[in-house]
Amino acid sequence: MKKTSRETENEVRDLYERYASMVFRRCRMFLKSEDDAWDATQEVFMKLVRSLDTITKKDSIYSWLLSTSTNYCISLLRKKRHESFDETRHGIAEQNGLPQERRMLLNEIFRHFLAPWDEKTRQVVIYTYIDGYRQDEIAQLTGMGESTIRRYLTRFRRSAAASSLQRGDLL
Repeated sequence: MKKTSRETENEVRDLYERYASMVFRRCRMFLKSEDDAWDATQEVFMKLVRSLDTITKKDSIYSWLLSTSTNYCISLLRKKRHESFDETRHGIAEQNGLPQERRMLLNEIFRHFLAPWDEKTRQVVIYTYIDGYRQDEIAQLTGMGESTIRRYLTRFRRSAAASSLQRGDLL
């Protein structure tokens, strides 16, 4: 049965109230700007409105929002990559205890290693290394089996090892 526009509007409002802060935090982590993060949050929810009818498992909306916000922000950063470095936006002071040069290097490494990977691998790597989720938590978020998650992480780690990059070099 097709939903009325009022039912869809109420559903989107409920989802926004429930998940907007989570999407905003994810976007702010990537974009480093509250204004950009709020804009990205609005864009992600506009995508949700357009895709709501195609999402069959309503319990997977959390996972859909996480992966969509991550992919949207990564795409936005790729588009902005050619902009010149803005010290007022990025700040010269240390962020999260890392000097600016090291954060820039980490961002380059992040882009370098995740760009060629498929969406599921990127998602698992981000959940593991950026968000700090355990494999059982990732399995719940994504619907993947833990063995599949281990396989994605193993392939990613082997690629990093083949490039002579050590985890300590990143952190």
